[in-house]
Amino acid sequence: MRYAVRLAYIGENYSGFQRQPNMKTVEGTVIEALRKVGWIEDEEKANYNHAGRTDQGVNALSQTIAFNTSEKIILPALNNSLPRDICCWAYASVAESFDPRRDALLRTYKYYAIYEGENLRVMKKAASLLKGTHDFKNLCTPKPNRRTIRTLLESKIEKRGDLLIFTFSSKGFLRKMVRKMVTALRKIGSGEKNLQYLKDLLNPNYEPRGGVAPAEPSGLILFDIKYPFDFLVDEVSRKIFLKTLYKNYIHERIKAQICKVIISELEKAS
Repeated sequence: MRYAVRLAYIGENYSGFQRQPNMKTVEGTVIEALRKVGWIEDEEKANYNHAGRTDQGVNALSQTIAFNTSEKIILPALNNSLPRDICCWAYASVAESFDPRRDALLRTYKYYAIYEGENLRVMKKAASLLKGTHDFKNLCTPKPNRRTIRTLLESKIEKRGDLLIFTFSSKGFLRKMVRKMVTALRKIGSGEKNLQYLKDLLNPNYEPRGGVAPAEPSGLILFDIKYPFDFLVDEVSRKIFLKTLYKNYIHERIKAQICKVIISELEKAS
């Protein structure tokens, strides 16, 4: 049988998703767990593959892998062999020909950033310019001889409390494309650049001086990947991971508050 499995992870402790020699990666950790529970012995024989790579520090809610196995899929057994910052939480039986990268219908990334007084109206106007089909050569880290034309079906920004939430949807993205788009939009929102700057970046003949630096990876999450079928959510795995995430959330909130207090007191001392 062939299965597709959805996994979520917090990326800060990993050198990205994709396996790399002598590096701790999410994929390498998951494959090791798959072997440990006896679901696969060899990735090639199991026709193992994944939906896409995420860079170091990037997070995911719906990364997707696929593999063949004769074993019964019991996700809590697999999660017992995974660290707490990775969870396989849903699965589906799929056709032998299924490829999680090629067969994805739509990918959605979200980027979270602290609002720093940017002009939201101008940023939203800039985000709308990214929608549609463009050459994103200046807004990605291109591979040699690889086409850089992509179609963004969604490009929007919303403010929620003190957070800016950037949402981008497309069938496919280029390396560091989302993080570079976020950088460009924030520069426009801060007044450092204007709308013409983004129009220039979307011109493949334009070469920006110094390029566009990608935004920090920790704010990025691979939010969703749509396929022409539904996944079965494993409730046990979902609830256990929720408990872990909630504990981490409380810990980080307390840590942030401590930092806020120290900043406040040090500013008074100046």
